[in-house]
Amino acid sequence: MGVELKSLVTGGAGFIGSNLVEKLCGLGDEVVIIDNFSSGFKKNIEKLGIEVLEADIRDKEIINSKIFKNTDRIFHLAANVDNRFSWDDPELPVRSNIEGTLNVCLAARNNDVNQIVYSSTGTVYGDLPSPPYSEDRQTSDQTTLYGATKYSAEGLLSVFATHYAISSTVFRFVGVLGPKTSHGHLFDFMRKLDKDPKELKVLGNGYQKKAYVDVDDVVKALIHTKKVKFDVFNVGRPDFSTVRDSVRWLCEEMDIDPEISYENTDKGWIGDNPTLYLNVEKILNTGWQPTYTIENSVKRTVRWLSENLWILRQSKRHIGGPE
Repeated sequence: MGVELKSLVTGGAGFIGSNLVEKLCGLGDEVVIIDNFSSGFKKNIEKLGIEVLEADIRDKEIINSKIFKNTDRIFHLAANVDNRFSWDDPELPVRSNIEGTLNVCLAARNNDVNQIVYSSTGTVYGDLPSPPYSEDRQTSDQTTLYGATKYSAEGLLSVFATHYAISSTVFRFVGVLGPKTSHGHLFDFMRKLDKDPKELKVLGNGYQKKAYVDVDDVVKALIHTKKVKFDVFNVGRPDFSTVRDSVRWLCEEMDIDPEISYENTDKGWIGDNPTLYLNVEKILNTGWQPTYTIENSVKRTVRWLSENLWILRQSKRHIGGPE
């Protein structure tokens, strides 16, 4: 199979990134990765035999890196996704998600890369009333540093699309589930159960309504992007589940019956939207269709984590992303 395209993936050793990289390699692309391994893992990509630049997109030196030469498209997934704990170090999401995106855009401009595909989040909708949210909803009323910085990065991409004709497509994901996951509610639950299988404490009252999507379906959306000047798509299933559903499916898959305790609040933390699901009609109209039900995605995520306990026991703290 001949090389189809040269694709550069920032954050390519992370959860979504490594799944995307594996698929791109299977399609015959020449794939290169930029990752600082702050939340990604070399183990996710070590068998692929591809070029990896261990670097941080926050560093201005990345702008003139030779790795961008002759690149056809950039999949920009590198980000700080620590939604829940972002106030512990507020400069980190600003530098990673805004300054890092600016550096990637400047590198694209300097190396004549004319397409960027960007991984954003449904968190940009904050805590707006009346979900499901469509792409044209006003999103200036932000409730988290994570959402605010990702929304700001979307604006930078729009500016570069206007001034430098860099085609930019933004995908706003709901919570993403699947193999190689390294953050989110299921990761949190599984890590707690790994420490104490008899007890599970859940943030919030468990009735939070959340949409989820499988990483395989996310990768499918990313890869089949068509070049446009600038566009935004919500990506998720057209339905949702509650946190209590996730707990029940997890327990069914693991065949366990721990003592489960919930809090007397509809939010897990300040900024946590208790009802986050998106209108996905726009992307469905392109022909994209999700393959996995939420229940199937939850259970296969639990199976993967059960078979890969090393990731639950590592020291990196990046629980609390878009979920």
